[in-house]
Amino acid sequence: MRISLGTGRLSARLLPAVELVGIALASATAGLLLVTGPLPATHDGLHHLFRLYELDRCLRGGSLFPRLFPDMAFGYGYPVLNYYSPLAYYLAWVWVGLGLGYIGALKATYLLAFALSGLGMYLWARTFLPRPAATLAALAYVVAPYHVADVYVRGALAEALAFVWPPYMLWSAVLLSRRPSGRAACSLALATAALALTHNLSAALFAPAVAAYALALVLGKPNRVRHCLWLALSLLAGVFLAAFHWLPALAEGQYVYASAAAAQAQISPSLQPALQWLSRYIIHRYTPEQGVLGEHPFGLVQALLSLSGALAFLHQWRQRVLSVAARLAFLWAAACTAAVAFLLTPRSLPVWQALPFLRYLQFAWRLQALSSLGTAALAAALVLPLRTRLQWPATALLTVLALVASTAGLRNEPAHLPTRQPPLTEADISLDGLLDYEFQTALWLREHGGIWLLEYLPIWLAPERATFFLPRSGPPGDPALPPVPQGARVAAQRDLPLKLSLTATSPEPFALTLHRFCFPGWRAWVDGRPAPVQCRGEFHLVSVDVPAGEHSIVLAFGSTPARSMGMAISAMTAALVLAMLVRQRNWGELATLGAALLLFFALVGVRAHLHPIGHKPQPVQATLGEAAALTGWAVESEAGATQVWLYWFALQPSRENLKAFVHAEGQEGELLRQHDSQPGGEFSPTSRWIPGELIPDRHPLSLPSGSQARLYAGLYRFPPLENLPVEQDGVPRPDGRVLLGELTGP
Repeated sequence: MRISLGTGRLSARLLPAVELVGIALASATAGLLLVTGPLPATHDGLHHLFRLYELDRCLRGGSLFPRLFPDMAFGYGYPVLNYYSPLAYYLAWVWVGLGLGYIGALKATYLLAFALSGLGMYLWARTFLPRPAATLAALAYVVAPYHVADVYVRGALAEALAFVWPPYMLWSAVLLSRRPSGRAACSLALATAALALTHNLSAALFAPAVAAYALALVLGKPNRVRHCLWLALSLLAGVFLAAFHWLPALAEGQYVYASAAAAQAQISPSLQPALQWLSRYIIHRYTPEQGVLGEHPFGLVQALLSLSGALAFLHQWRQRVLSVAARLAFLWAAACTAAVAFLLTPRSLPVWQALPFLRYLQFAWRLQALSSLGTAALAAALVLPLRTRLQWPATALLTVLALVASTAGLRNEPAHLPTRQPPLTEADISLDGLLDYEFQTALWLREHGGIWLLEYLPIWLAPERATFFLPRSGPPGDPALPPVPQGARVAAQRDLPLKLSLTATSPEPFALTLHRFCFPGWRAWVDGRPAPVQCRGEFHLVSVDVPAGEHSIVLAFGSTPARSMGMAISAMTAALVLAMLVRQRNWGELATLGAALLLFFALVGVRAHLHPIGHKPQPVQATLGEAAALTGWAVESEAGATQVWLYWFALQPSRENLKAFVHAEGQEGELLRQHDSQPGGEFSPTSRWIPGELIPDRHPLSLPSGSQARLYAGLYRFPPLENLPVEQDGVPRPDGRVLLGELTGP
């Protein structure tokens, strides 16, 4: 039996969908090296892997939008999502929730970014070009050398995802200029918000270019005022949808080092003569180590295709065969490309100096994100003069040439942790791996400098930005801080990533201090009543005054006036967008948004159930010399290993750098396992502790399967090897060890 598809209504509806799927799959071929090989070693890849890991821990711990990652900055807390790219990490986390793991999630996100950016570029190009030319534009955009470099060389997750949204903004602007509607307006608003939430710098870079294009689209309309109003309201709606992110980032930027880094940034070293920006190689080379003259040069094939396309465009213009939409798009693409080419050269320095906000771009070569879009649109004109039957073969040939030129010269060295040579594995993405990565980042900062490293540390830490985790040299930090009153005790009841519940008992008032930087947003409650949070010690740690007597205390990281205002603006704008979709009966869009939200919350719930996080420490009452008390301990399992958490309570300043230990002994007293280190995995030395500070301290133990162990902990001097004297429950321990309890191996 023969089945005929025919040309009826069903096939007419299916063909566009098949066409778009084909474009997305073809675009994803740029990520084949990710599928067939290991995660490549990149400049920033580990940054994003461990931020994704921290987001996962916070979501599992009940914090749906953790503006601060508590385990980063050596456990002092690092407010990444308050300032940087939340959407990039949430999109990547969905793959974690679906079970791909952290490395698999990062690869899948890059693949998705390639596919969606090609699809978006095709949709926009299709508004003014025939199918073959639009396909060439889409694939040239995907394999533009700077786009490829963002994935394989820089490992810049947020910037690679930012390539997705500008074409959708341009496409939506075209639809809105043709016929204003709620669907097109919401599309433009959502794409604008997505870009702002994906990468701040890309949003600032593309915003004026997209606005200029949108304005040019409607200026020739007879009812241009109405069209301009629709465009303006749509773009503003997108900006307001993202207000929960950018408003606090602007208002609270003064508290982090990034504000000082921007003021110190010098753009002139990254400006080069025009010829130095052009690669000399058909097979593109990405770094100076490969023989190119500078960082991230223009591709030779990219330049040849765009220049040839520009000539073809001029030819078509003279033949008067181009539509008004095509002329506008090509002129806009040429203007963007020319502007970027100029701004990359030393002649543009007065412009950079006159517009100081451009310093936030950090490096001039970031502008190539905009020129990648422009050159791809220009390259598409190359097939326009050809006969229709030759356009598809020419598109295929040029696409293969661009793909090979962009990817054949990549050096696919496998990613690895800084102190380990074997390729990165899923087990490496752990709290131990996080410490390894952070230590090497800080070590690089100490030895080589770099104003944009650790840029979200608090501004008051600038003098010790590269040393705050090292033992103190010299006397204790703040001699004015009094010791903890004798007899004061604390006991942690529940320790979640951004919330700590505890009890405190003391004969006199004292200041309880967390091992967390005092960023805006920390709040405290004593016996259920709000209490003022103070910033204490040289590092400005979170602190609350505890009255005499017995009290329950809660410390949590939450909102600020700027965050509350931003959330309110975003919520009201979202309500208006949804109301418009309902009014115009755009049920498909509403269903898609609803399904996405349901999927996210379902994944969070399932993952939190399968991999719970958070401690309910078992109380301990032990003092170790005059330096500290041990107030509790807890056990956590990560990557098949047992993690023993100790909760130290500093009693007075110390000049010594003591080591902590955990011993696991068998039933006969034999030593099964032990772990020794300075507290905080070597990075919270006791000479940095201040009186009243509660310090979580993790010790990995790999107990034999099924073994029964008795756990001991303590502090010791080295050299000489000498345990601090221990008094537990009022009774001295002759061996200088605190008995914690029993533990069964996995």
